[in-house]
Amino acid sequence: MFRPMTTGDTAAGHPQTRDISALAVWIACGLIFAAIIGFVWFNPEALAGSARTTEQGLFEIAQNLSLIIALALTVDMLVRADTPMLRGWLVVVLLGLIFLFGEEISWGQHFFGWETSGIFAEINDQGETNFHNTADGWLDQKPRALLLLGMILGTIVHPLVKHFRKGRGLFDNPWWLAPTLASLAPVIFSQLAALPKRLDDTTWFAALPYVRWSEAEEVFIYIFFITYLLSLRTRFSQRKALGIKPAG
Repeated sequence: MFRPMTTGDTAAGHPQTRDISALAVWIACGLIFAAIIGFVWFNPEALAGSARTTEQGLFEIAQNLSLIIALALTVDMLVRADTPMLRGWLVVVLLGLIFLFGEEISWGQHFFGWETSGIFAEINDQGETNFHNTADGWLDQKPRALLLLGMILGTIVHPLVKHFRKGRGLFDNPWWLAPTLASLAPVIFSQLAALPKRLDDTTWFAALPYVRWSEAEEVFIYIFFITYLLSLRTRFSQRKALGIKPAG
């Protein structure tokens, strides 16, 4: 039903590898975004939980589920990886995902409900055991900005450069580094979800019921990891089947 797309990944004497279906990713992200909008209008409390400052709702469930799936895919790829460089990159991705998941669940506080004490009681503006809700927000905004920059460079700038330079992109080597166009949809929807927060002084967005739109943005950022890793797994398997020698 959903035809895979070619990636441009190729080697001498071998056909191009095929990617996961970009159309399927667009449809899935569109349905998720539509569901979020529906909850915003009809049941916004279900998204955030029992109060505006809590994260015990559908947003948190979606974020945690996305990160768990991404973690599982990363471990799977670590087992399959056949070069030191690819293994090293996947270790970096794994550590990043572990940090994100730990921060999302406040390193277990959301499950076990311990009281916030010590340094976290002093620096955390939501009374949680994590670093990203500290007063200056450095470990929230700066890493997110770097991640978004990488997502935009990989899914928008890199393919455009590759098109206009006749096959030479920004991150062609190693082949596994750059995301493909199959990961474009979560990048676009993450920025659509961020618009109400960035333009919250406008009349139209002021009419929307209150939700933490940054949480919706994070849902799609974490879905990006899933699409990137699924694409990587698909292309890796095809390269192995085609007998393409490891490169990087």
